Amino acid sequence: MNILVIGGTGLVGSHVVKGLVAKGEQVHILTRSADKADGFPLGASGIIGDLHKPETLRWAMRGIDRVFLVTPLSPTETEEGLAVVAAANHAGVRHLVYLSIYHVEQAPYIPHFKSKMKIQRALRDSGMAFTVIMANNFFQNDLVYRESILKEGIYPQPIGDIGLNRVDVRDIADAVVATLTQTGHEFHCYPLIGAEVLSGQDVADIYTRTLGREIRYGGNDLDIWGGKATHTLPGWLVQDLKLMYEFFQRQGLRASEADFVLQAKVRCHLPRNFHMFVGETVAAWMPDEHREYAKVG
Repeated sequence: MNILVIGGTGLVGSHVVKGLVAKGEQVHILTRSADKADGFPLGASGIIGDLHKPETLRWAMRGIDRVFLVTPLSPTETEEGLAVVAAANHAGVRHLVYLSIYHVEQAPYIPHFKSKMKIQRALRDSGMAFTVIMANNFFQNDLVYRESILKEGIYPQPIGDIGLNRVDVRDIADAVVATLTQTGHEFHCYPLIGAEVLSGQDVADIYTRTLGREIRYGGNDLDIWGGKATHTLPGWLVQDLKLMYEFFQRQGLRASEADFVLQAKVRCHLPRNFHMFVGETVAAWMPDEHREYAKVG
């Protein structure tokens, strides 16, 4: 099959590309520049297209059987996603798999949640076969906090005290590959969740045990978090994420047993463990120091 991955160089998309290549599929990655194709994995090719230029997407979809879509967080996320759905439908794509958010319908006032809900609605209205993967907060979101964890001794992501069933992006990718390469997943929505419920303090404690020195949770004050985040993130994104973290703090994002049953239909192994992820991550961050000081647990 010819499969187009939109977002193929991102956290999830890059793992999806590797998984599809390993299965021998004809994998293409949407790119705005042919020069970037030189850095794609062996076995994957680039197709020129731009989410901001819908007319380019119809050309990009020619001869494509299936599409995986990740919409980037941006003020134009809705328009970009709708353009992909329209182009795929027009080109006769047989199946589109879309990465959304776990329990996205519970917080439609959060801008990037609202965008994903509109894209999902467009998929339902299109008549095209689709699958929605609804993922919880990623383990790999922690990768941007390397300096804060290692140098300041603080885990800053303000996910709150109730807890989330955070998930490894490799598990999400495994599920996406399954839905793209197997039949029977059309018109289904699957939750993607991790086995453990993790609060902000839980996460900090796991980094503490792994590093062998105290890592403090940065706390739930979103004004303090937002003030620091404005140094690295655009203002619109800070406000968007503050609403998301307030939602997490108010009610958490915890999985039900029924969700684990649904998830098992697209994943043939147990969810990856957060403790193991932290051990792998710390070893990659500081391989020499890790051998001497870290205590994996």
